[in-house]
Amino acid sequence: MDNLKYFQRYHGKENTHSSNALSLLQMLYDYSPKKFYETLCNIIEQQGELENVAPHFVVQDTGNGKGSIPDFSIMQHSFKIVVEAKEGAFNIDQLERHLKGLSGKDEFTYKVLIALSPQNDVQSHLNKLIEKYPKIYIVHKTYIDFYDIIKGNMHEIKDSSFIEILDEYREYCEMEQLIDYSENTLMVRLTTNTFDFNFQNGVYYDSNKYTPLGFRYLGLYKEKSIRAIGKIVKIVEAHVDDFGKIVYGDLVYGKPLTDADRHKVEFAIEDRKNNFHNETDPHWHFIVERFVEVVNFRKKKYGMYGKKKFYLKEDFGIKDIAHCTIEEIAAAMKDYDKWE
Repeated sequence: MDNLKYFQRYHGKENTHSSNALSLLQMLYDYSPKKFYETLCNIIEQQGELENVAPHFVVQDTGNGKGSIPDFSIMQHSFKIVVEAKEGAFNIDQLERHLKGLSGKDEFTYKVLIALSPQNDVQSHLNKLIEKYPKIYIVHKTYIDFYDIIKGNMHEIKDSSFIEILDEYREYCEMEQLIDYSENTLMVRLTTNTFDFNFQNGVYYDSNKYTPLGFRYLGLYKEKSIRAIGKIVKIVEAHVDDFGKIVYGDLVYGKPLTDADRHKVEFAIEDRKNNFHNETDPHWHFIVERFVEVVNFRKKKYGMYGKKKFYLKEDFGIKDIAHCTIEEIAAAMKDYDKWE
């Protein structure tokens, strides 16, 4: 998405996390009110009763009880949702103050408190509050839950424009360490005439306009197929200055560079110069242990636009992501037939 960012990075810290979560929900509502209400139901885990918060369109409504039957009616129950977003532990007293405020709001039919945080071990602390305020829906979600619930209501092709926004939100969360799903994440990137170079030299380069974090595995895509994958061991920024000297920027992942790593970066810059006549713009260089061939992992329709993430557990059924080898992942990806 080049330099455009939908979600602010500057800090009021937790206020920023709250603002960005709110912005995402606002954009979701603007994009599709139907998906917005579906998302609320999925977050609250109430597929029945809470669906009434969405507008209802009724033909010849007899609900007024006075004998007259209008041609149609549009009805909607009132609701209020309070979100408390944290990057650490919750203050239970603060949550209870929110609940006390909500409990006095009799004008709302449905009242909800969502506690949003990175940790997954919070629900037990909320149980007493749930018992104390039975008329308020109280739920805890992690940031990855929040992302996954919205993503689950999206169609990969039809909703690709909003998925782009959603993935930028996830990148923000990963940068802020609200989500760390990197060990489970394969990022697939486009290659054209660079595929052979990438595969043979174990290095991939890409513009520093894109975040380099949030994934531990890199897939090389060419001609409607993922052709190879590798495990990232180092990520470094580099470019050539006005005097023809290689300048290294941030090493954002991995141990310090070895001479062998620097040779790979030099080869990558030379390849970029030969293919794109552009070696002066800073680029990320992803150094992998090795690339391993993937057999028959094809996209059924159209081509891939930009980039695509897959998840080892959910997409390929790999349970022990902490100890799997790159060869085991490639084997699990063989003959994959679910990529539309």
